[in-house]
Amino acid sequence: MNSIKLTLNRVLRGVQTTEAIICSIGLVITTLLIFSQVINRYFLHFPIMIFGDLALYLFIFFMLVAGAFATWREGHISVDAFRDAITRGKPRVAAIYRVSLAALSIIILSTFMPTAFRFMVRATKYPEWGTLVRWFNTSWLQITLFISVALVMIHLLVIAGRDVKELIRVCRSEARR
Repeated sequence: MNSIKLTLNRVLRGVQTTEAIICSIGLVITTLLIFSQVINRYFLHFPIMIFGDLALYLFIFFMLVAGAFATWREGHISVDAFRDAITRGKPRVAAIYRVSLAALSIIILSTFMPTAFRFMVRATKYPEWGTLVRWFNTSWLQITLFISVALVMIHLLVIAGRDVKELIRVCRSEARR
């Protein structure tokens, strides 16, 4: 059992590291493409349209992956000020809040997964090509959408499992008092 858990933890860490690398590289490449586009257009007076399209496509791609990365880091998925006002000094309420938030997030994301899956299936069957860069297949953005939603779901399930364990621990420690 421990070897399975250890293997799953390693796989999850690998996925999380890959997400961080994709986000970092995507941000750098997008920034360089936009910088090149500005230099070419305004200083060299030679606009290269592919830079704008590629920057847009890469930005969309790495932002989808960034959603999964932010979920793993538990960033931008809750309103911290509201949570702090309700849970300050109340570990049981804090644990219930975290479990409820994770459950609600999982339920909401579950409603989007079938649509994202249909988009992915359609994108694999019917490729869509860029408008300015006609040779560039943009269907991979729709495939990335589903993969990102699936990664967010995996991260939320891990977070929910951790939060449920914490809630059980808090309830047991309060029962001992």
